[in-house]
Amino acid sequence: MKPHYLLMTAIFLSGCSSLYLEPGELLRTQNAANINKLSAGMNQATVVELMGQDPAKGLFYWIDNPYRSETLTGKDGKSYEVLYYYTDLKRRDDKITDDELTPLVFDNGKLIGWGYPFLNRKVPPKPVYMR
Repeated sequence: MKPHYLLMTAIFLSGCSSLYLEPGELLRTQNAANINKLSAGMNQATVVELMGQDPAKGLFYWIDNPYRSETLTGKDGKSYEVLYYYTDLKRRDDKITDDELTPLVFDNGKLIGWGYPFLNRKVPPKPVYMR
């Protein structure tokens, strides 16, 4: 192969890589944009509808939306429902970690806030056990 063909092939292939969207990228982008549309006081059904429930389907994996949910007991003794949405990518390692999620916090079916700073004000941090 002549050198200029190698150069053209390399340029073409590098251009194609920017066209590829990994499965979670579109979901992260949509979730981040939809979080900007939220306001405190919205009911949970409206928030879930706005955020979307369609999972991101990839060739090798599936990402649920919301990624996970849990009920936590707050510092005030109340129970809070927390939905975690995939909104960020810290490391391309095919693992979704807590720092790549945004928590949405609900009290009696109403959105009261979102993000880890808000969640940490409401709920005590989980204990970390060392061996």
